[in-house]
Amino acid sequence: MAQLFHTVVADFISWTQILWLVLGLAITRLSWEFLFSPLKEFPGPFAARFTNIWRVLATLRGHVDFVHIQLHRKYGSAVRIGPNVISLGDPKLIKTIYTTNDPWKKSDMYHPNDVLLNGARISNLFNTADENWHMNQIRPIQNLWSMTKVLEYESLIDETLEKFVNKLATKFVTGSNLGRPCAIDEWLAYFAWDVTANVSFGRHYGFIDQEKDVDNLISDSTKGLKYFAPVSQMPWIDHFLDKNPIIRIGPKPTLTGVLYAFGVVAEYGKDLAARQTGERSMKHTLHKYMQLRETHPEIDDAQIVNWLMLSILAGGDTSSAVMRAVIYYLAKSPVAYGKLTQELNEAKLTLPAQWKEIQKLPYLDAVIRESMRLNPGIAMVFERVVPGSGFNLPDGRYIPAGTKVGINPAVTNRDYAVFGKDADSFNPGRWLQGSDESQETFHARQRQMKDVCDFTFGGGRRICMGRHLATLEIYKLIATLYSLYDIKLVDQDHEWKYLNAWFVYQHDIPVTITRRNFIS
Repeated sequence: MAQLFHTVVADFISWTQILWLVLGLAITRLSWEFLFSPLKEFPGPFAARFTNIWRVLATLRGHVDFVHIQLHRKYGSAVRIGPNVISLGDPKLIKTIYTTNDPWKKSDMYHPNDVLLNGARISNLFNTADENWHMNQIRPIQNLWSMTKVLEYESLIDETLEKFVNKLATKFVTGSNLGRPCAIDEWLAYFAWDVTANVSFGRHYGFIDQEKDVDNLISDSTKGLKYFAPVSQMPWIDHFLDKNPIIRIGPKPTLTGVLYAFGVVAEYGKDLAARQTGERSMKHTLHKYMQLRETHPEIDDAQIVNWLMLSILAGGDTSSAVMRAVIYYLAKSPVAYGKLTQELNEAKLTLPAQWKEIQKLPYLDAVIRESMRLNPGIAMVFERVVPGSGFNLPDGRYIPAGTKVGINPAVTNRDYAVFGKDADSFNPGRWLQGSDESQETFHARQRQMKDVCDFTFGGGRRICMGRHLATLEIYKLIATLYSLYDIKLVDQDHEWKYLNAWFVYQHDIPVTITRRNFIS
């Protein structure tokens, strides 16, 4: 009995010591935070001062863009969202943080996007923090992604666009299918992904033809981003999940796309060797990359796959997000809908719509820009690391070197000073010249809005190379669809659902599609 008593007392004392130790550490951490932390002057959620778990949970809920918007409106231009992380909301800082010369390095938030293949981590051009490696890798293909070069893909986009509008007609517009509800959110994903494949490889994935997610390419990509978004907020946990060498836990981000690309590159290489490819192969990206081997013999299949992953990783998801936003906001705004269709009527476009005819349609441009502003395809903080000298904010506050900082496009896209007090509303008219506005004032105001809104594609050296391709396919798709069809929500009061998982995924957008009256 005495021995049992002593054991209980000893256990009690040991647990008491542990509790006192934990309490002591907590008090020490609190004292350091409030007295000595170099970031103590930056306001934000209380829990975020001590742990990145706050960021993980906020991201897991799927609406972290609106969380950031509200935080900046409450606390101002600089908000502390982690022990060593500051979210910045001042649009004027975009060109400072995401500069072309001497760029600030990407933080480790991007590392979970690595692919683990045969036990080795494979970085890509999107997630690498090594600026010199990135520059060397990108240099051979940079010139292939100007708008002039991208326009060489227009006929490939037209192929997919014709396939798409014909499929919509068969499924939802003609005969007994007239008036049948269309899940336009799904179909726009099929279109965007098939465009990416046709431009990249000269063939479609088959989403439109088969009317489904072929080989789960889209769902696997979505699962990968649902993993990446929260894990990127506390990236070290990726070592114990997807990159665990014993038991991998997670959806294996980007692996499906990488394996698919390796298969296509190997197959195309065999076709070239056997001279089985026709003239059509000259149009797509893979062929252009293969041609680079003539001047860069060091280029191997792995290098080409790395390049292709730039479009495979983002091409379908970001473009379809903007397309869905355009259709949804137009359905919710009859006035804007009427102005756009009137402009398209008067333009008498060749169909599928051609870039040379639509690039100067002001209301089409305004609708697409406004939709992208309100619902950017990427809506999380693009993290960078403050360089060695530290950084002084315009208001005088100092951010020390090594601090993670960044800007969320969803925040700057709703900046009242840039976009007006109605920045939360869909108003394409803000992109047009006001009746009492001089040409000079309008151009300056429009230039400022474009600079901020274009940050959706990133900035500086790391700006999205595929932005011109995305612009081309979005403008062509919207101009063609609304020249041919009337697209309405099944229920005008219906609200879409969306998930922010780095890319923005909107869903539950049921529409009816009918032919425009003026079409013969």
